[in-house]
Amino acid sequence: MKFGKYNLNLHRKIFLVLLAVGLVTFAIAGAVTLAVMYAIQKNIAKTGNLLGDNIAAFTESFAENQVKLRLSSEADGKAKLIRLEMETSLEDTRYLAERMTQVLQNPQHFNRRSLPDPQRDVIPSGKAYVHFSRELRRQYGADAYASEIGLAANIADELELLNDWYTAAFVGSAHGYLIAVDVTPDKSAKKFSKAFLENYDPRKMGWYKLAENSKKPGYTSLYTDSNGQRCLTCVAPCYLNGELAGVAGTDCNMDLLFRPTEEEAAGDQDGNKPVHHRFLLDNATGNVIFSTFEKGALAVPQNPVDLRQSAEISIARAASAMADGKKDVMLVTVDGEDYYLAFAPVKSPGWSFGILNHKREVVYPASYARDNLLSQMEGFRDTIRDYFSYVMRWAVLAFILVLVILFFLSSSVAKRFVQPILRLVDGVKQIAQGNLDEKIELERDDELGYLADNVNDMAVDLKEHMQNLSKVTAEKERIATELSVATDIQEGMLPRNFGEVSRNKGFDLFASMNAAKEVGGDFYDFYMLDDHRLVITIADVSGKGVPAALFMVISKTILKNTALSEGAEADFTEVIRRANRQMCENNEEMLFVTVFFGVLDIRTGDFTYVNCGHNPPLLRQGAYGTFEYLRPAKKNLMLGIEEDLSFTQETLRLVPGSVLFCYTDGVTEAMDEAGNVYSENRLQTVLDGIPAVEDMPVADVLSSVRQDIKAHAGAAEQSDDITMLAVRYTG
Repeated sequence: MKFGKYNLNLHRKIFLVLLAVGLVTFAIAGAVTLAVMYAIQKNIAKTGNLLGDNIAAFTESFAENQVKLRLSSEADGKAKLIRLEMETSLEDTRYLAERMTQVLQNPQHFNRRSLPDPQRDVIPSGKAYVHFSRELRRQYGADAYASEIGLAANIADELELLNDWYTAAFVGSAHGYLIAVDVTPDKSAKKFSKAFLENYDPRKMGWYKLAENSKKPGYTSLYTDSNGQRCLTCVAPCYLNGELAGVAGTDCNMDLLFRPTEEEAAGDQDGNKPVHHRFLLDNATGNVIFSTFEKGALAVPQNPVDLRQSAEISIARAASAMADGKKDVMLVTVDGEDYYLAFAPVKSPGWSFGILNHKREVVYPASYARDNLLSQMEGFRDTIRDYFSYVMRWAVLAFILVLVILFFLSSSVAKRFVQPILRLVDGVKQIAQGNLDEKIELERDDELGYLADNVNDMAVDLKEHMQNLSKVTAEKERIATELSVATDIQEGMLPRNFGEVSRNKGFDLFASMNAAKEVGGDFYDFYMLDDHRLVITIADVSGKGVPAALFMVISKTILKNTALSEGAEADFTEVIRRANRQMCENNEEMLFVTVFFGVLDIRTGDFTYVNCGHNPPLLRQGAYGTFEYLRPAKKNLMLGIEEDLSFTQETLRLVPGSVLFCYTDGVTEAMDEAGNVYSENRLQTVLDGIPAVEDMPVADVLSSVRQDIKAHAGAAEQSDDITMLAVRYTG
């Protein structure tokens, strides 16, 4: 009876202990879970705000630097364009003076001509006329200098050739007559004032005296012409036998002079186009002489205003730097709005060109990135909250079920096994819950002791296995994640806007890249160097996998940035030479890249290319015919091997309908199951078999080649990256 009494007490204690342990465990687990969930949510919110602020600051700083670089380059380029326009105007005027001298010095080579006279004729816009005022006719006689005027009239053709670029071109004689061409704004007949017809004498005009006194070509100051337009006059003296015979001149309208600086700005993702204002500053006076601002501090003032004395400190500081002929980028405040101002000097005739980009266009991407990140973090936090709620509901149900089972089985188990089995069960339970350091200590030499020893050995083996499995699994997951991200980044760097680039430009273009691994070393690129030149690039980096992909990103970026930095005056061998030098820097892994770099002038069909160790492309001249390999006359080495290399370029002219097919060695070296390569001959045969249809998209050409490669390879695994690019020149 004592045994029964103690056994029943032990049973009750075990039952209560098991029940209490379950309740306490659940309470602790629930409390820990709630605390962890709250901490996770709090950390997500804190981390999201911190990341948002960091990303916003980085994005704004990066965007600001990029805008400054772009604006500085653009301002310098536009200033050079204005300077070139001014030099061109001066050259045109100098040519008129030299031509007038030639006509007067060689009368035997020219016939006398008769030109319309505004005294009696209607003068159409853009047509040459001769004017000899009534006052001068009375002074010298109606037929005075008639023979010389008839001879000088031969300058009319040269004057009329300039009416597309200047509002007026003219030659004023030392004898008082004027031969000129005027272009009216609405192309209507030229109307002359009574004062002009009665008294006009070119010798008394400021532009004439400027050339007479300086004895060399030059510019007048800015003035407002009879049409109310701002302009200046280029003048050049012409001499006969060492004596001043007259002065040639051209009137440069500021709108026409400023036109080369205009460009169409690209819109943001909402379709809003940024406003890029431009203006010219007279360095001598600090006065704005031309501006796209219609009003405000940087608009052209009614009366001269020296911006160096502006009440806005940022504008005054920038104007002082511009007047000193400096080149810089500054943040200025214009009418309460912040702008980035880039400026560069126009040394002749002493101006400075400025271009402005609104600061909010730079800050907007940073704000957008922060708001987007916070939105995603908020969604992630809600997901975590829902997941924990789901887990807690199932945990409560599971605990209730376990309590019911424990209630019915505890008594029976306690009666039969009591301490040894309960100890063994408790140890096994600890191991099952993840406590693999648990040791079951039973001082017994029967089956229970043997079982306890085996459970201890199993825990040790399981711990080692789980540690090894965790390491292997974590490493595989890390590699897979990195490769997936690298693949997305690599694919995102290759341009896909084929239709946008080729739309209405006289060519059709398409390209594709299929990596042999998650990431590869092949790449292609295309972009417009300017309005009429298309740049295409296809390249193959040595090696495979992540190293090749990283070098591919570097190579693609260097090639494009170098080409764009050279701009419209690019020397393509210099572009390749500079790119090669940059790739060789810090290239400790000795990676190299084969490159085919070509530039197509869509106006003429001229195609200039540099082949740096790359597979020769195939070219079909015209809409019909066969494809031929475009093998270089002189081979260039691959890029990234040797720093001080020189390269040669070759040029040919494409006729309308011509197709150029570029590829990497993954095409011609694709192998079937037996190890046979695809080969250059088969590629040429497949291309020749494609119908020569003029309006057939080049995308279909690449598709046909890709299908034939698949048919050749069969079940064989792709061994190398397959990259193709084709362009049809339509003229």
